[in-house]
Order: sequence, then C-alpha cells, then structure tokens
Amino acid sequence: MTDSLPDRLPLVIGVTGHRDLRDQDIPRLEREVAGVLASLRRDFLGKEDETPVIVLSALAEGADRLVARVALAQGARLIAPLPMPLDEYRHDFEPGLKPGNLAEFDALFAQAIAAPVMPLQGSSVEALRADPDKRNSQYRALGIFIVQHCHVLLALWDGNEIEPSPGGSAEVVTFKRDGIPLKISGSPRMSLDASEIGPVIEILTPRMKNANGTAEIVVRPWGKDVIRRYRGSAVRRGWRAAATFIAHLLWREVADGSFKLPGRERQEFASWQNFEVLIGLSRHFNQDAAFLSQRPDGRARVAQSLDFLVSDSHGGPPDGIDVKKHALEVAPLWCRLHAVADTLAQERQAQFKTDWILLFLAGFIAFLCFALFTHAEFSTSIKIILLGTYFLSFVAMLVLFVRAVRGRHQERYLDYRALAEALRVAVFWKILGIGSRYLDAKVNAGGAPDSFVVDINPVGAIANAYPIQQPSELAWVKMCLRTVERLDKPDRRPSHEIDPIGHVIARRYWVRGQLEFYRRQGARHNERAESNEAHSSVLLLLSPFVFVPMLLYLLILRPEYHWLPQAIVLLLGILPGIAAVLTGYAERLAFNAQARQYDRMRMLFERACNLLPQDVDEETMRLAHGLYHELGVEAMRENAEWVAIYRQRPIRPLH
Repeated sequence: MTDSLPDRLPLVIGVTGHRDLRDQDIPRLEREVAGVLASLRRDFLGKEDETPVIVLSALAEGADRLVARVALAQGARLIAPLPMPLDEYRHDFEPGLKPGNLAEFDALFAQAIAAPVMPLQGSSVEALRADPDKRNSQYRALGIFIVQHCHVLLALWDGNEIEPSPGGSAEVVTFKRDGIPLKISGSPRMSLDASEIGPVIEILTPRMKNANGTAEIVVRPWGKDVIRRYRGSAVRRGWRAAATFIAHLLWREVADGSFKLPGRERQEFASWQNFEVLIGLSRHFNQDAAFLSQRPDGRARVAQSLDFLVSDSHGGPPDGIDVKKHALEVAPLWCRLHAVADTLAQERQAQFKTDWILLFLAGFIAFLCFALFTHAEFSTSIKIILLGTYFLSFVAMLVLFVRAVRGRHQERYLDYRALAEALRVAVFWKILGIGSRYLDAKVNAGGAPDSFVVDINPVGAIANAYPIQQPSELAWVKMCLRTVERLDKPDRRPSHEIDPIGHVIARRYWVRGQLEFYRRQGARHNERAESNEAHSSVLLLLSPFVFVPMLLYLLILRPEYHWLPQAIVLLLGILPGIAAVLTGYAERLAFNAQARQYDRMRMLFERACNLLPQDVDEETMRLAHGLYHELGVEAMRENAEWVAIYRQRPIRPLH
C-alpha cells in the first residue's frame, strides 16, 4: 500500500452520492466530474503536479463508481472504505440496480490501494442482515469516516435535505458542512475538534425515483468561484493586499470583512479559504520535497535525517537489532515523511535565523550611520556617505523583510518542524505498536476479522492525540497525520500490548534520545539568554557609571582633549542601541521561553526514562503502553505550544 505512493502529502477527495442515477445523465456527469478534478488540480495544486490525488469511494453503485472511474482514468489513486466486511457488503449489490454491477465492483476494487472496513459497533454480521437500522448505522459510520479523512467532499446528489436517512448523501453533506453532532459522534472531544468540517462540491443530479430533488444537472459554484465572489473585484483585492502589507509593516491588523456575510455564505467562504490554506501548505511541502530530491545532496540529507531519528550517543545498536531496517519495515511511510519534513525544517530554520541576523545587522548599521551623522563632526563628503549608507541599510531591511514574507520563511519553518515532530511521535508509536487497529479488506483478504484489529475510533490513535486547541495552520498537521495513518498498514497487535523489540528501540532512541536533546538544547538556550542579558546589562551600565564620569572629567579638568568628549558622546548614543539590538534579538528568537520549554520536557523525558523498565513482561506491558502514549501526547502538545511561541514573534522590519 505505502509502496504505491511517493513521499508526498496527498489531496484527498471524499465521494458521496445516489445509487440510482439515470442512464441518460451518465455522460454529462462524467464530464462534470472530470472538469471538477481538472479544476482542483489547476486552481489548488499548481502546474508542478507533485501532489498525488486520492479518492475515497465506497464503490457503491451509481455516484461512487462513476467518480472512481473518472478519477482513476485521470491518474488518481483509490481508497475504498467499506461499511462492513467485504463478503457481506457484496450482498448489497445482489441483484443490484443494473446487470453486471458485481463485476464492475470487483474491477474497481482491485485497483484500490487500501480498503479499511468500518468496525461493527457492538454488532455482528448476522445482526446486520436481520436489522436494517444496524445496517444503516454501518453506512453512517462510513460517511463519518469519509468526511473525517477527506479535504473536500464531492457530492452527486439531488439536493434534497428533507428527512435525511442515516448514512445517506444528505446526512454526509451535512456532516461535512456543519460537523458531526454530539449525539451521533458520542465524543465531546471529536465534536469540539470538528476538524472534519470543510468544503463541499455539489453536482445536483436527478434520480430514477425523483421526488423532491432537482430535475436537471446543476453544478453549484465552488472553489475559486466562491472565493472570488466574496473577496471582491481585482481592484478591491489589490487594495486590501496593499493595506494588509502596510499594516504588517506597522504591526497592525486588518479586520476581516467576511463577518458581514450571512451565516451559510460566511461558512462556505471560510471553508474554501481554509481549504486553500491547507492544500497550499501540502502543495508547498511537496514542491520543496521534490526540489530537495533533485539536488545533488538531497537524498544524502534525507538519509541523514533518518539516521538521526534512530541514533544516539550510547554506542552501537542493541544486540541483534538493525534499528533502521526495523523502523522502515514497521513504519515505512512515516519514516520517509519524517526524514523529508525534518530536512526541510532544518533548511528553513537556517534561512529563518539568517533573516533575523541580517535584519538586525542592517538595522544596527542604519542606527550607527545615523548616530555618526548627527553627533560626529565629519566633512561633508563623509556625512553624505553616512547618510547614503543609512538609506541603503534601510532599503536592505525592507528588501529582506519582503523576501522573508513572500517566501514565508518563518511560517514554513514552523509548519515543517511541527509536522516533523508529530511524525517523530508517530514513528515510535508505530514501532511500539501504538496506532491504528482496523481491518483492511486488501490486507486481510480471505481472513476472518479479529475483534482486536478494529479500532472503535475511526480517526486513528495518532491523529486523535494531536491537540485540538491550535491555530488553523496546525490543523494541517492533524490532517496529515489522519491521512498517513490510513495509508500506512494497520497494526494487528492487541490494543494494550507493545512490541518488546519496539520497546527496546523506543526507550533508547526516543525517550533517552529526546532527553539528551532537551538537556543539550535547554542548556544552550539558557546560556545564550543569560549571555545576551549580561552583555546588554554591561553595555547599559557602562553609559552612566563609566562614560558619563569620564565625559565630565574631560570637559572640566582636561579641556585640551577636545576630540575625546565627542567620541564619548557618540558612544553614549551607540551603546544603548547595541544593548537594544541584543535584547531584541534574544526576545525575537525566544531564548528564555524556549529554555523553559526545553527544561520542562527534559524533566518529563527524564522521569519517563526512569519509570520505563529495561524489558517488559505481561505485568508491565500495559503500564508501559500507557506511559508511551502519554509521553507522545505531551510531546505533540509541547511542540504545538513551541510553534505558538514563535508565531507570536513574526519577522518585522521596525520595532
């Protein structure tokens, strides 16, 4: 399954729709669906075509299969989530609405890269056959799965929202638009998170048994059309962009005018705006990953990041364990994506720090030139040079700022680091055996479904552990985890057990490795914070307690040194500026805040390292499982807080 996908983040399109489409409408519907897929690629994925497209379709008769056929023909990949075990699901197509539908199902199903089966919620296959309500509940679970795992929902339905049936298209569309109600989800956390809410592309189509629905095919406005309609004309957008840029320079905010829209229109506009942001993040990640792979040193750097993931300072690997090979066998896609994200994060971090250093350097040069121009007695030609240097330094600041903002250097660094750290937790959880437990009809073909392989939470353990109180950009990380979790192979270990080999690896390379990292980084940031604070304090104290008495001495007692007072006055003006630069640099890079965060995580991993036994047995396995789970949750929460610290310190040219 994972071998069929490159190390890229996909666009996932969910499908819902009616089974009883009219024969005469099929050619038109196929053209409309093809147009939708082409527009999604053109408007949101760009020309590079680095982002794979995945379609989630249950392959029921009618709309599900129509979209799957068209998408596969355009090069998309197919995941076929099933509402119940495969053999039982096939009974719903016997005899079916049209002849040959089972053969059509089998042909499409054979092309699916995965087929997760919804858990039988306290029921059995026999009960599904006898009770239509329980069967409908399985279709509702399928609809929830699709809306939770897709970025956008494509609905071929008649638009009739009156008395929606459980698991029907109307209910699925409502779930995607408005979220899953608490009484249906049964989970306060899931309902508060509501990460399934997103945009819907609606192709209204008549049905064979048309009652209150549409009488003709209509494609409702979606995507860029909705965004352009509510953002206004090109002149208005340009004016707003200029106002936003100026406000950004002056550290001001521009109010969003979307609050004036009616409720449903505002929600639709917000959904497509959020979709544009999320898919834009995936597109940029994929483009950067593709560029990295084409560089001469790209593969070596990615391999180095993977080596760092499973290396420490305690000598060779554990006896008889090839750690890197084991990790790639258990969690191949997680490992590869982590290595790519970590490499990109390191590059963006270096770029981000360079931006800050150059901005502060240009600012200091401008300040120094202006101080010399106003306080020192130089010739006219030198003063012109100082004034010109001041102007050029200021221009350089603006150029550096615009370059950093347009390239989103800081934002991409934070996004990639957040993704890499979440993937780090995911890798070690998968190695341990903490993760998704679900039946996949492609993996488990011919086998009886074991009760323990079915996860009662269809979102998955890894994505569900990511914090829900987060800025919108980090919702991208949660969506990536959710997508990759279903692309990776499921774990067949009982939910309370962990792999003994995985325990040896995780305890040493994750827990002890992170302990060393936080200990080292905490000391480093604390030292840098104290050093900057000490230097700033010394420079500030030099002014009143050293140079002011010296200035008085020269002016009163030694007037023959007429040039020294001018130099001291100049120093009195420059030293506070240098102190301000050092303080501002330390504050913008959050040395103190990071040192506190690192120290807190050091204590957490140190405690975990002391609590975890060298080897696990039946008695300690459940406790170790819970400890690893809590540690992963805390690690992801800490990283989200760390990202928030930096997001509150954006790059600014003026202070």
